[in-house]
Amino acid sequence: MKRRVLLFASLLFLAVLGWISYEYLLPDPLLPKPIRAVTPGEVGLNWQECQLPGTSTWEEPVDCFDPSPPVLSETESGNFGDDTVQLTVGQDVYKAHANDMAVLTVYDLYRNGSRIKSLIGVGDTLWLHMSLQNIGGHVAWQIANGNPGTIIYDGKDIRNLYGLDKAHASYGLAGKLIFVAQKGNKYFVMYDGQKVGPDFDQIIIAYCCETVLYSVHFGQGRYQFRGTRGDKNYVVEISASSS
Repeated sequence: MKRRVLLFASLLFLAVLGWISYEYLLPDPLLPKPIRAVTPGEVGLNWQECQLPGTSTWEEPVDCFDPSPPVLSETESGNFGDDTVQLTVGQDVYKAHANDMAVLTVYDLYRNGSRIKSLIGVGDTLWLHMSLQNIGGHVAWQIANGNPGTIIYDGKDIRNLYGLDKAHASYGLAGKLIFVAQKGNKYFVMYDGQKVGPDFDQIIIAYCCETVLYSVHFGQGRYQFRGTRGDKNYVVEISASSS
């Protein structure tokens, strides 16, 4: 009897997993777009970069631009959803939901009560690791859990759209999406669908604890991060050109 119950439970689990795989794991039906590399000036951005004097800590002061981490303005805060997971854009109400299923987590995005996008991840999630943001009239759904670690923007999974491993830290800079991309062992910044600036061996990405002090910060038209290139540490700030 126990073997039958175990066999039935195993078959049921496989059936559910198969349904989930079919329902949630199908990639966007497009080949990845080629990523075009541009200079910051070509897309109307300023790029300020400071090399830190040390190699083992991120605490050295920055003196080539305002070292204070940027914060969201009151207007920008209004572009984020209530409690980070419900957002109204025009006449549409979007809501994000995460459902933990043992080792799997199912993520759903709803518009006016109808599910429009689903993904599946591995491991537990924290609600604080999800957010909805209005960027240029389009919804950006950030899922910051280690897996999937992506951004759904205008209904498209940014990882699949550009052939990335992960996409981090979405923000609307001058009404366009900017984020940190991760592909292989390299990190780089993408803005409005194009790669901006050089590759980094690491860009600090964190959502809690002390390391979050050195993670990506954004607000009031500034996008600031810390990264490593070779054996040197840098602080970078990107902003929109005034002209």
